[in-house]
Amino acid sequence: MELYILGSGTCVPTAERGPSGLALAFNSHLIFFDGGGGSLRQMARLNLDFRQIDYFCITHFHPDHVSDLVPFLFALNYTVDYTHTRPLHLIGPPGLKKFYDQLRGIFGSWIEPHTYDLFLHEGEAQALSFSDFTLTSLPMKHSAIAIGFRIDQGGRSLVYSGDTDYCANIIELGREANLLILECSFPDHRRKSGHLTPTLAGQIAREAACQRLLLTHFYPVFQGQNILAECRQEFSGEIILAADGMKIVI
Repeated sequence: MELYILGSGTCVPTAERGPSGLALAFNSHLIFFDGGGGSLRQMARLNLDFRQIDYFCITHFHPDHVSDLVPFLFALNYTVDYTHTRPLHLIGPPGLKKFYDQLRGIFGSWIEPHTYDLFLHEGEAQALSFSDFTLTSLPMKHSAIAIGFRIDQGGRSLVYSGDTDYCANIIELGREANLLILECSFPDHRRKSGHLTPTLAGQIAREAACQRLLLTHFYPVFQGQNILAECRQEFSGEIILAADGMKIVI
């Protein structure tokens, strides 16, 4: 498994970090998690072909997590000298079908599948089995309806929280994961409801007994803060601070 960090920031624009976006590549699969603005362009910079995405996983519908969905669907139909035939699975929380229908109401046939099959999977607690991997989701604790995802494949596992506060479900989802990806929006002294801090993320990682912890979704208020020191108060394992363009092998 190879994980690519497309965006490690938030809705607040910075020169260093784009909004949330992750790409996971293994075997012949390319799984896209969220897709904030600029994620598709970052894929091109990393030599990842957006046409190979066959699973688009959305944790919640805040704009900084979904704004590249429309350009993605549009590009599948209108890339010159290309006909897209690869099936696409769109996976998300309750409200996904309504969200997609509302987008169709605005953009119409521009984003509707022309030459490929589209499958929508909606729900809080999902357990989906595909050809050579499983995808599990559980509800998270956020200001919007949100879910986290777990991928299990060939004895390897990756878990992505999306946006969440501390909750039992992210511990359950992240249990003994090879890589646990947690949002880390604010420093401990600036904690906001619905989000994690370094200490809370470390506590989750310790209680889940994950192998490695990747922190992402940093607001600019982290400038000058010692994220690792705060997180290590709770978790003694390997901690990685996400950066746009980073590649991690699992």
